[in-house]
Amino acid sequence: HDSFNSFVKEFMSIRQQAKDDKNNGLAQFAKIVLNSSFGGDALNSEKYSNTKLLSSERTFLQHMMNGFIHSTELNDDLYAVQVDKENSFDKTKMHIIQLDTDSLTLAIAGDSRDYTQGFDAIIKDPEFYNKNKGLFFSDNGQRKILGVHIEKQGYNCIALSPKNYIINDEIVLKGVILEQNPQINEQAFVECINNGTVTTAVNTTLCQRKGVMSRLQMSRNAITGSHTKMIVLPNHSCLPFIYGIKADRYFIK
Repeated sequence: HDSFNSFVKEFMSIRQQAKDDKNNGLAQFAKIVLNSSFGGDALNSEKYSNTKLLSSERTFLQHMMNGFIHSTELNDDLYAVQVDKENSFDKTKMHIIQLDTDSLTLAIAGDSRDYTQGFDAIIKDPEFYNKNKGLFFSDNGQRKILGVHIEKQGYNCIALSPKNYIINDEIVLKGVILEQNPQINEQAFVECINNGTVTTAVNTTLCQRKGVMSRLQMSRNAITGSHTKMIVLPNHSCLPFIYGIKADRYFIK
């Protein structure tokens, strides 16, 4: 992806300069753009969607139908409308629990087999699935670029925000050393959901500087239920979270 280099270098420079200037909002914005753009720019959208040319009236109807992705106005009564292609999964049996830039957790209503059945019970078109699964899913547990890899499976999941969830009694909480914070447990998640209780954590690490060993402690709010990855506008558009800028500062056209 040589043509992608200039873009990466520019935003890496923006992010580094923002970090040097203590501009956390701009640094976070540049990070999110970098994380999300590679997948979006490298994606061949023709594999996943169809584009139709529709009148303004039919475009309005398409907005309210399942599968609508995006529309672009070409003139007063002509729109290019992007819609999902039919896929091999029964979407009525899939529910998104939580997602981040490059990961998501799905609840799947399968059959009587255990959770290792994966997607088997919700495949609508086995021929299409078997023909194309190699394009998306990792082979024999080996990750591949832009591929889908299953990291964890289980019978239950409690999610408060991205990278902050429990699956099969295993806690995932980015930025917290769980072995040092036994107060981070399932009950803490339940208290946060029921009562809005915030649980703090303290990470202790060792650092050596100029031959002197020091012990550093960092305290942070570990379980809050706050989603700080994006801002959701009234029309359900999702935009990067920038410190100090609230949803009412954005304008919808």
